Amino acid sequence: MKSINILSFLLLSSTLSLVAFAQSFTSENPIVLPTTSHDDDNLVLPEVYDDEGHPLRIGEEYIINNPLLGAGAVYLDNIGNLTCPNAVLQHISTFNPSGDGTPVKFVRKSGSDDGDVVRVMTVVYIKFFPNIPNLLCVNENVWKVNDEELVVTGGNVGNENDIFKIMKTDLVTPEGSKYVYKLLHCPAHLECKNIGVNFKDGYPRLTTVDDDKNFAPSVFIKA
Repeated sequence: MKSINILSFLLLSSTLSLVAFAQSFTSENPIVLPTTSHDDDNLVLPEVYDDEGHPLRIGEEYIINNPLLGAGAVYLDNIGNLTCPNAVLQHISTFNPSGDGTPVKFVRKSGSDDGDVVRVMTVVYIKFFPNIPNLLCVNENVWKVNDEELVVTGGNVGNENDIFKIMKTDLVTPEGSKYVYKLLHCPAHLECKNIGVNFKDGYPRLTTVDDDKNFAPSVFIKA
């Protein structure tokens, strides 16, 4: 009898545990199971919005700005006496409190059928459009990541190693904007890495970072 009672107790405990587990995943906490359904082909990902709540559009110019106190806009500069400037930096108020950013366009490779709206976690290429373009460097303005993990220009639209994506964050700017994102570098067949800011040779450089929380938040301002 004692062994039967112990067995009954174990069965009852297992049943209660399963019930508690199931109840913990209500409609508020659904379990997402993998699926092989082709319905996912019709999944529409959320749009990326600028600071005024308008969808980002392929081919239009934007300033990428870090909304954190003391940070500023992303810009292109020549810090190595190169023929073409290739350093992607972020203004810091300590160095340049009123620095303007360099406009960028989000572009896609020829033949893409993703439409003209930028959506979260979809492939984009990022290209600077300087206010005073250097005609010798007109084909050197696409972002890429070099061997030092620094974001630089000199990439190519269509190169799968120069792919970037945009992810929504839960941050809210001091001004109340809820459209705060982070940039990811997503080369083919490798995991995406956050884009953050690190000092290199005294300059605040955009770079890939391994820590998932160590990223440079971005808002997009229509140029």
